[in-house]
Amino acid sequence: MEIGGLSFIFNWLENNNNLLIYLGVFSFFLFFLSIFGIKYFAAKIPYDYFLRKEKFSRLRERSIFLWLVYKLLKNLIGYILIFFGVLALILPGQGVIMILIGLVMSDYPGKLNLEKKIISINSVRKGINWLRMKSGVRDIEL
Repeated sequence: MEIGGLSFIFNWLENNNNLLIYLGVFSFFLFFLSIFGIKYFAAKIPYDYFLRKEKFSRLRERSIFLWLVYKLLKNLIGYILIFFGVLALILPGQGVIMILIGLVMSDYPGKLNLEKKIISINSVRKGINWLRMKSGVRDIEL
């Protein structure tokens, strides 16, 4: 099979129709996730999230098992949003904002410093605050 030329591309496209359909459906899903899901998650970030030094969990005091399940699900959703955010940098969607919300939801060393660097980018902060305004929530304070 000759790799040079357009015949290789046409042959590959003919042989991989299903892959292209799956990528198209995934791109469509990612686009709507970035429109509707990101607005929801952006509204859930507390307005003073970047000002608080200490994080406190009432759920941990009530039930360690429920707290572990909550942390597991929250981290899973966060890492999925980070993954989709990276994909949204090349596919349609709000890549940087999706990555930021995924970072806020997940736990890792040096989390707050990285989040502060990203939210300090003026266009990202304006985008997050615009989404929060649409949800009727207060702007994020730094």
